[in-house]
Amino acid sequence: MNPETITQLANECLLLVLQLSAPMVLSAALVGLLLGFLQAVTQLQDQTTTFAIKLVVTLLALLFTLPWLGVELSNYSNRIFDLLARVAV
Repeated sequence: MNPETITQLANECLLLVLQLSAPMVLSAALVGLLLGFLQAVTQLQDQTTTFAIKLVVTLLALLFTLPWLGVELSNYSNRIFDLLARVAV
């Protein structure tokens, strides 16, 4: 396995991490912005409520994207193992 292949796999791995974490991060950020706006309008400054709601939304986003996450991780790991098997032979 040459350095170019390793560099390409590392780049793909970092891109995959960004893609797989995006739904959870974006949902938490969007809910945080909406709740921040709602708290500013109503002048309720309870941090526990915001944290709990963001946690639930993030877990729901994870639950809905879990099949896609599994497929993407499986495809990437299969590709790595195939490359390793070709190098070992």
